[in-house]
Amino acid sequence: MNYLRSLPEVLGRVLSPLVCLCIAMAAVAADAQQAVKSEGGTELRLRLSAGSQVVVTLMQARTGAFYPYKDALIWGGDVGELPPSLLVSVRIVSGGETIFIPLSAYGDLGDLKTAAIEKTEQGFRLSLHGGDAAGAYDATLSFSQGFLVSRLVTLREFPDQRREMTSYSFPRR
Repeated sequence: MNYLRSLPEVLGRVLSPLVCLCIAMAAVAADAQQAVKSEGGTELRLRLSAGSQVVVTLMQARTGAFYPYKDALIWGGDVGELPPSLLVSVRIVSGGETIFIPLSAYGDLGDLKTAAIEKTEQGFRLSLHGGDAAGAYDATLSFSQGFLVSRLVTLREFPDQRREMTSYSFPRR
């Protein structure tokens, strides 16, 4: 009988640290994501292991009557409906050198909400998250040795059903 009475107390002692750990891990994951301004520039920074720094500047602009492609299917929008904003510029400086980013790597990404940059074995990865509800997407730009090497964009709701993957190859210096 004593075992049954002390069960809630024992579970409370065991589960409380686990709950705290889960909350702390969620807070760390949330800290990695940075909110992106719906208009204007947002800057992200990362210090690489070699001591050099990567600075990413993302620029968004509101879509409006000026946008020439009315029926374009843009990530973050819907069929016949443009997202409220578009990613119009991605500028990355790594170790003082500007990395070339072609328009095809970001030109169809809209309504960007959050972004994160993280180290990888060969360089770094820029994660972009945008859209709402059924139009929500995740985009990842991967960089190696100072060059963009790939882009992967997936629909967040059905990542295996709608995805685009692009590989890039640029002449090395």
